Amino acid sequence: MIVVDQLNFPKVEALEVEIVERKGIGHPDTMCDGIAEATSVALCRYYEREFGRVLHYNLDKALLVGGRTISRFGGGEMLDPILFTLVGRATLDVANRRVPIEELYREAARAWIAGHFRHLDPEQHVHFQCVIRPGSADLVDLFQRATTTPLANDTSFGVGYAPLTRLERVVYETERFLNSEPLKA
Repeated sequence: MIVVDQLNFPKVEALEVEIVERKGIGHPDTMCDGIAEATSVALCRYYEREFGRVLHYNLDKALLVGGRTISRFGGGEMLDPILFTLVGRATLDVANRRVPIEELYREAARAWIAGHFRHLDPEQHVHFQCVIRPGSADLVDLFQRATTTPLANDTSFGVGYAPLTRLERVVYETERFLNSEPLKA
């Protein structure tokens, strides 16, 4: 069942206080989400290319353990690398063909880091751990049933809002400016 409804609350701009949080590109939550999403995209592309469709997977758990550094103005030194662990379930074997999940993950993660951080070398500064296991038999079976309507065994919901408030726009644009090429050059 799909239900679309509207909440009848005062507009945020009409309230006395508005609080906005923006987790920047270097925040562990942002990094975890970005790397998990990049791996998900890589895995879906692999599944479609090799098997003609997206197979069952969940790559939605990630853990970032901060490294240890010595910081100084204009530079620093990495003493211990960051540990990034991706955890989940995926279809890892199809008709005796192994899905190279660890390789897909490491390649996607390294590319995401290289594309977002100038001074973080994914080869030297990050260790990657992949803890991805096969999905449960009932979930794999659910995905193997070919139907025109995608099946699910979970409850999902989405919440949307638009447009951004003035404060949300200022915070968003400030973060983009602080991470822009001209400012970091």
